[in-house]
Amino acid sequence: MPRPRQLDPASLTLRLQTQGPLTAQAMAAVVGVDRSRVSRALTELGESIVRLGTTRGTRYALRRAVRGLGHTFPVRRIDAEGRAQEWVELTSLHGGWRVTWADTARVPAWAEWVIALGGWSDGFPFFLSDLRPQGYLGRLVGRALPPALGLAPDPRDWSDDDTLVFLQSEGDDLPGDLVVGDRPLQRVQRRHLEPASEAIAESGRASRYPVLAENVSASGHGGSSVEGEQPKFLAVLDTATGCTPVLVKFTDRLSTPTGRRWADLLVAEAHALAILHEHGEALAVPRVLDAGGRRFLEMMRFDRVGHRGRRGVVSLRALHDTFAGADTAEWKVRALAFEREGLITAETLRSISLRHTFGRLIGNIDMHFGNLAFWLDDSLPFRLAPAYDMLPMLWAPVPGNATPSPDFAPPPPLPSERGRWSEAAAWAADFWSRVIADERVSAEFATRARGAAAVVTRMRAQFAE
Repeated sequence: MPRPRQLDPASLTLRLQTQGPLTAQAMAAVVGVDRSRVSRALTELGESIVRLGTTRGTRYALRRAVRGLGHTFPVRRIDAEGRAQEWVELTSLHGGWRVTWADTARVPAWAEWVIALGGWSDGFPFFLSDLRPQGYLGRLVGRALPPALGLAPDPRDWSDDDTLVFLQSEGDDLPGDLVVGDRPLQRVQRRHLEPASEAIAESGRASRYPVLAENVSASGHGGSSVEGEQPKFLAVLDTATGCTPVLVKFTDRLSTPTGRRWADLLVAEAHALAILHEHGEALAVPRVLDAGGRRFLEMMRFDRVGHRGRRGVVSLRALHDTFAGADTAEWKVRALAFEREGLITAETLRSISLRHTFGRLIGNIDMHFGNLAFWLDDSLPFRLAPAYDMLPMLWAPVPGNATPSPDFAPPPPLPSERGRWSEAAAWAADFWSRVIADERVSAEFATRARGAAAVVTRMRAQFAE
């Protein structure tokens, strides 16, 4: 059958819509024409075509509009001084996304690992994936969004396009330092021009925190989409050293069994993070406050610098989903694979192993990949961010049982692990002694803590070096 003399650009458009980026040679073979006709058709399609690469392996992709927002989205960074810096231009294409760096002389060292020829990414870029609303606050954020956005109330049901719609509309105060689109950036900049009127005085915490907790519980307006299932809100404190952004977890009423157990766990979390801070693994020592019939745990945000500055962060989950490697759900197993690949250092692997072992020895059964983070900047290897969400979740309330009392049986170390295990076990023994001695802990949970401490003591006697 002779080749047709003409190639309808519409047929080429259909191919690119259904198959994603293609080389000119592949399009010619599929359509049944020579490459010169493909080149002419591509020229006719004009700016709707994006060229990926500059060699014979160049592929061509078709721009794709997202919900009437267009197809090109600027991504800026907010630096430590609160200034916006151009970083990336994101282009939505049929079949994926293109990432174009604002400064081609400062392309991140990790880019070649995740961004293909011509800036192609076949999935939503990993550095944006953590910005989808998550956890307790994420669901509250989803339910409170304007109906005009057309988004499902539960962000777990969102597509990548849905996430982009959210970021363009509401993404001005999210974890990390990235802001997508002009409107959220303008809100960030306007707040920088205004006095910190929302800041809470140190002396006002006891009166303001209960009000904020009630507002979050009733209306769902708690701040950005910080991950985690414990009820929480964001606030800014007006301290002697300036304005300090904080994350505040809170309990149900202390008069309820659920509230009482979570109150014990928040004290335990404060001790766990205090110990990790003493060993260089956490940012600061949290503060515990009882007010308005609830208990509050206040922690400095490590992704903020003062009131206006920010720092980039990325979760282990985002990295795990992006970088090929170990099929595992354990921090230290995935970290070992990263270390072998040169993505983290041996010292970072050591810190992750210590945190993981410490977590096991204090009953933390919720060390999922969203609960470990790294600093996100342009460099490699990735550097570990401070610890967070480290508490004995083994004893957390579950449906139908507000005060569970499960067996505590952390796994013993392998022979090759005994050195680091011994170090983490000493931290854990210190942790349990602090919990037992803390008068804010209920008698019931103190009994659980004494039992756990005895387990750790026996294990240290047998396995510690």
